Amino acid sequence: MAHPSEAVVRRLHPLLVEVRDALLRGLAVSRAIHATHDWQPTADRHLDHQLVRREAMERLRPYAEHVDHPFGTQLELLEPGNDNLGLPMSGLILRTPTEVLRVWHSEDGELPAADTHGLRHFYSQAPTAQLRLQLAVDAVPGDPARREHLALLWADSRTPGRDPELVRFDLVRPRGSSGRRVDVDWHVGLLDRLRSTAA
Repeated sequence: MAHPSEAVVRRLHPLLVEVRDALLRGLAVSRAIHATHDWQPTADRHLDHQLVRREAMERLRPYAEHVDHPFGTQLELLEPGNDNLGLPMSGLILRTPTEVLRVWHSEDGELPAADTHGLRHFYSQAPTAQLRLQLAVDAVPGDPARREHLALLWADSRTPGRDPELVRFDLVRPRGSSGRRVDVDWHVGLLDRLRSTAA
């Protein structure tokens, strides 16, 4: 039996490629701005990541403006004060008809701690195995209007003399939280997978 992530990755594949490419373009823009001003990115990583986020948002915006686009996405930015924690990338949300994806920078591959009501709500969803059981027994999930909540975690490498590159691009499905700790349903790395299926 295929891993539950397989169908999600297949369904979202074109969008995941666009997000990856938008982040890479954002990394190039951030590097250029820092070089122009002779700034060290490590001196203010929040600024570095916000520049990446800003460029990525602009790259993805056209897909949000056409509801008939094949991705079916809508791009939303969280309003200030809506549990965005001030974290880099926390304001970038992509919605498809079936998923809500939140995009975060994550050096260690971990989701942000469940410190706020908004994050606890986002993390709270039935595990994949439980959803399968519900479908088998009831033929209808508990809340058909609720989109599946997923996170895209990225991290970059700044090797001197090389173009910016992603060293992490992971798709994660949370299934709840215990205190600050986030429980994960599944976590898959996408870098090799997206490269291997490139046209």
